[in-house]
Amino acid sequence: MEIIFRGAALEVGRSCIEVKTDKSKILLDCGVKLGKDIEYPLLDNSIKDIDKVFVSHAHLDHSGSLPILFSKRIDVPIITTELTKKLVKVLLKDMIRISETENRKIPYNYHDIKETMRYTIPLGYKEKKYYKDFSYELFSAGHIPGSASILLNYENGKNILYTGDIKLRNTRLTKGADLSYTKDDINVLIIESTYGNSIHPDRKAVELSFIQKIKEVLFRGGVVLIPVFAVDRAQEIALILNDYDIDAPIYMDGMAVEVTKLMLKYRDMLNEANQLEKAIEKIKLIEKSEDRVKAVENLSKNGGVVITTAGMLDGGPILYYLKLFMHDPKNALLLTGYQVRDSNGRHLIETGKLFIEKEEIKPNLEVCLYNFSCHAGMDELHEIIKKVNPELLIIQHGEEVQATILRNWALEHGFDAITPKLGDKIRI
Repeated sequence: MEIIFRGAALEVGRSCIEVKTDKSKILLDCGVKLGKDIEYPLLDNSIKDIDKVFVSHAHLDHSGSLPILFSKRIDVPIITTELTKKLVKVLLKDMIRISETENRKIPYNYHDIKETMRYTIPLGYKEKKYYKDFSYELFSAGHIPGSASILLNYENGKNILYTGDIKLRNTRLTKGADLSYTKDDINVLIIESTYGNSIHPDRKAVELSFIQKIKEVLFRGGVVLIPVFAVDRAQEIALILNDYDIDAPIYMDGMAVEVTKLMLKYRDMLNEANQLEKAIEKIKLIEKSEDRVKAVENLSKNGGVVITTAGMLDGGPILYYLKLFMHDPKNALLLTGYQVRDSNGRHLIETGKLFIEKEEIKPNLEVCLYNFSCHAGMDELHEIIKKVNPELLIIQHGEEVQATILRNWALEHGFDAITPKLGDKIRI
């Protein structure tokens, strides 16, 4: 048995892992790495005979390269949850739309997305299936609605668990991960390490600080811009604002609107479905260009809050709002998510400048960063590793510092742990 790392090795982005035996060959995720340039997994001709692809969740760093397979005429079944399938379709179409707007070339088209959806087979949690020399089963990963960890049981006696992106603690939007697979002996654990070196601050304290800043900006007559990931962060921010009764106009723009409506059709996958529905009823949804024009007029006169994509400032309506409101120090930009290396958001944090239409600009509004992560913190990762107790721990989906610190902890606690590099092949 061989495991090949085609992406997300000592990096965050383009998750893609191949697991190969004498009888079968699969991929775990097939994503992209977003930033100034889009980076793709190492997809060479050796994947032409791939049997199945398992997608842990919808975020583009785990799903954004799926249509490349179909552009290469690799018509392969894709296994994921039903909600993930629906979300992936929305995100992939948006990726093409944005690439066309920004005159970027990507290696697939709408037909390839259509084929991707045609070959995607929804699977419920804990519905065990068999194929060739292994069985497979999905478990809720607690990361975003519809996210899954993937358990593979091989007839050679080797059991592999791929966490995907995972979160143990409940958030307002999702319930924590289901670890019931720990009843089985798991030989190989492939785990993310996005926050392998840090424990998240207390969620309630972060919320209070976040709300205090919003009230402060509104009191001085400013506009609060909140860039979000369309899947998960937009909905959680909506829930928070609703819970604290923010007395100001709140707008939601971009793909977050469509995604929120879609999520509300899968209430069983949400932690606070009723509250989300109430929150959205109070928010003004921007669904056409006229709505945006009216929103800007009202914001300019009265202040208010805008929840919009993209979460790392790489495209999306957030750049439209920044162009209008970034020159006034009364206004504020509140970052709420992980900023990948080379993203516009990371560049802003590190240099105080951002790129808008290829021009580097120093904004004059207040910039704050809040940790609302839907990834496991270091303590949660330790807990998962201890409960699974694998023979081999493979640490990926983390920048080198984070992955290395998690590996050192694991070695100190008696685990056989490795941090593979891009393109590495591991024999089990």
